Amino acid sequence: MSINKRITLLIGNMGSGKSEICFNYALRYPSLFKRPVKVIDMDIIKPYIRLQDILDKAKTMEVELLVPDHKMLKADMPIVPARMIEYLQDEKYDLIMDVGGEERGSITIAQFQSFFMQTDLSVWLVVNPFRPFADTPEKIVQTITALQYSTKLRITGLVANPHLRFDTTRDHIIQGVGIVKEASLISQLPIEMIGIWHTLYTEELAKAFSPIPILSMKLFLTFPWEAGKQTGI
Repeated sequence: MSINKRITLLIGNMGSGKSEICFNYALRYPSLFKRPVKVIDMDIIKPYIRLQDILDKAKTMEVELLVPDHKMLKADMPIVPARMIEYLQDEKYDLIMDVGGEERGSITIAQFQSFFMQTDLSVWLVVNPFRPFADTPEKIVQTITALQYSTKLRITGLVANPHLRFDTTRDHIIQGVGIVKEASLISQLPIEMIGIWHTLYTEELAKAFSPIPILSMKLFLTFPWEAGKQTGI
């Protein structure tokens, strides 16, 4: 895992689980960072599964989550959090940024390219190989190419997040990681970590995937129709 980068961008298509990865990463591994961590919600495309929807809960967990202006939280339009340039330039903090899904959302981040080029940056593509746009190594490589073009940034690593929501099994995880490993070989990009729901995490799995770090996750973001399902909250 590439640590000690001042800014980590998590990008990926809708359904990849990057918002969940982003929050769990900040929650589980604060010791990896040199400075206090801020999480920025730049996911401005989809109306569901957004970090801004758990703003109050993030405060109780001591995760500093930066979102668009309160009056615009429910707006389904491309709104960039205010003071973005200030956040990017303030070296008292490390930043983890959840960047909008697909090319439309990632284009928003391209306007900050000049600032990213001047700082210590990681750009990780979150991949769920059980989505139609990422179910083969070749499709994952195509996504890498497309998002590098739209963001004007170079992707530096992959995050494997194989899941079928509440239907995920151990076999799904093993199968999905295998697909991402093939894409890693083709693209020559390292797998920075593997996201596994905490109820499926085992030491056996961790050893099987070693030396790739495992992010044992709780589920904090749910769709409205998933009320009552087991989550991390």
